[in-house]
Amino acid sequence: MSQFNRALVAPTNGGPWRAVIYCRVSSAGQEDNSSLGTQEAACRAYAADRGWTVVEVYREVHTGAELFERPQLTALRDAMRHDGFDVLVVHALDRLSRKQTHQGLILAEAEHAGVEWDSVTEDIDNSPTGQILRAVIGGMAEMERLKIGERTMRGRRARVEAGKYPGVRRPPYGYAWADDARARLVEEHTTSAIVRRIFRELAAGTSARAVARGLTAEGVPTPAGKDTWSPTTVIAIVNHPIYVGRPVAWRWRKEHVNGRGTRQVERPTDQQIALPGAAPALVSDDLAAAAREQLSINKWRAVRNNRNPQAALLRAGLGRCGYCGGSLNAVNHYRTGTNYRCGNGQRDRYGCPGFSIQAAILDAAAWSRVEAILKRPDIIAAEVKRLRRNDPTAADLAAVDRRLADVERKQRRYVKLVGDTDEPDVVAHYQAELGFLASQKRQLDEERTGLLRQREGWRLTQEGLGNIEAWCRSVAANLSDLDYDHKRLALEALGVEARVWAANHQPRYEITMNIDIVSAPTGTR
Repeated sequence: MSQFNRALVAPTNGGPWRAVIYCRVSSAGQEDNSSLGTQEAACRAYAADRGWTVVEVYREVHTGAELFERPQLTALRDAMRHDGFDVLVVHALDRLSRKQTHQGLILAEAEHAGVEWDSVTEDIDNSPTGQILRAVIGGMAEMERLKIGERTMRGRRARVEAGKYPGVRRPPYGYAWADDARARLVEEHTTSAIVRRIFRELAAGTSARAVARGLTAEGVPTPAGKDTWSPTTVIAIVNHPIYVGRPVAWRWRKEHVNGRGTRQVERPTDQQIALPGAAPALVSDDLAAAAREQLSINKWRAVRNNRNPQAALLRAGLGRCGYCGGSLNAVNHYRTGTNYRCGNGQRDRYGCPGFSIQAAILDAAAWSRVEAILKRPDIIAAEVKRLRRNDPTAADLAAVDRRLADVERKQRRYVKLVGDTDEPDVVAHYQAELGFLASQKRQLDEERTGLLRQREGWRLTQEGLGNIEAWCRSVAANLSDLDYDHKRLALEALGVEARVWAANHQPRYEITMNIDIVSAPTGTR
C-alpha cells in the first residue's frame, strides 16, 4: 500500500485531485537514455489509477547533491506554496534529493501547504513507522552519493599514482594531449612559445602587469580563451612546476574558512604526487628561477597598494610575520602613526594573533643593522664576490645552437634530395619535411633571441654588483643623510628581512640579511 489511497476521495473544492509530477536525473547522459521519460510515464500511470489529474510535470537534469540550484524544483515549491496542486508524485524519494535533510525540508513544506505526496516505487505512509522508514531511505540515498564520490576520488587517485596526468577537461596552457587516453602531454608549439616568452620577459626585468598588457595588446588569447590577460594569470604560469618538467597531481585542496566558504590551498610538496614523464619541460630551471626571483623583486618594490609608502621602510616583503611568513602590511593609525601587521589572508590557518608593531621601532632597528654593514667595506667586497656567478644562459644557448645546426643540416639535405628526384609524391614528401623544419627553425630562433635578451639582463646585473661595492663606499660617510629610496636600495641589496611576533613573544623581532657578520640585534620591546 502506498502512502494513501485517493482513488475515491476528492478534495474540498469538489474536483479531482490536482497532481504534479517531479522527475530528475543527475546527468544529460541519463536524459538521453530516456530516464526522465520512464519516470514520467510511471508517475502518470500511477496518478491515472487513482483518478488524479496531472496538471504539471517538472523535469530536471541536475545532481541531487544541490537543492537550491535546481530551477524546476524551485518552481514546484513556489507552486506548492500558492495552492497550485494537491498531491506531489515522484518515482522515488531520492528523485527529490539524495540528502535526507533536503527531503525533510521539501516534505515539511508540503505538509505546511496542505499538499500530500506519494512515491510510485516505495510503500511509505506518514505514520511514525513510515517516517522512520523515510529517514532510513533518505540516509541510504545520501550514503550512496557519498560512496559514488569516494569511488570517483579513488579512481582519480589510482590514475595519477599510475603516472598518468589527471583526466581534466583542458590540458595546461602550452601543452596538448598526446593521444585520446589523455594520460600524457606533448608540447603545443603555438602556446608554448607564449609560455617561453612570459618567462623570458619576466627574467629580463619586465613586470607581470606589463607582460599581461603586451599579450592583451597583441590579441593573444588567454589560457581560458579570453581577450584580456591579467597579472594573476601570468604569475600562475610562472609558478607552475609543469613548465620545468615536473608535473604533479594533488597539488591543491579545498579548505573551509569559517564564515567565508572554501578556498583553494596548495598542499605541501610531500603530499603532492609527482608524474615523471607525463609532460616535457618548456623552460630551463635557471630561466624559471630568474623569472620567479624577478617577481619577488617587483613585489617588494610595488607601491601602488600603499598610500604613503615612504612611512614604512620595511613594507612590501622586507617585513614578515613570524607565525605564517606572510608579508607585513603598513597601516596608518590616527594615534600611533604607521604600524606593521600581518597581511596574510590565511591567518586563521596558522593561528596568527592580531598583533602590530610601530614602524618607527622596527625601521630604526633594521637601519642600524644596515649601517653597521655599510661601514665595513671588507664585508661588502666579500658579499659581491659571493653573488657573482656564471652565465645562467650558457648551457641553454649551447643547446639551442646545436639544435639549430641540426635543423639547418637537415634542410640542406632535403633541398638536395628535392633536386635529385622528379617523382611528384617524393617531392611533396620532401617539401612537407622542409616546411616542418622551417617551422622548427623559427621557434628556435625566437628561443635564441629570448635567451640573448636574458643574457643581457644577467650581464647588466653583474655590472651592477661592482657598482654596489662602489656605492656602499660612497654613502658610508653620510649614511644619516640618505633619502628613503637610497635606504630601500641598501636594504634590498643586502637582503634584509625582519621577522615579527606578538608582544608576548621572545624575541619580539629578528632581523637577518644575506651577509654573515655579528649576530643580528634582537628586539625585546
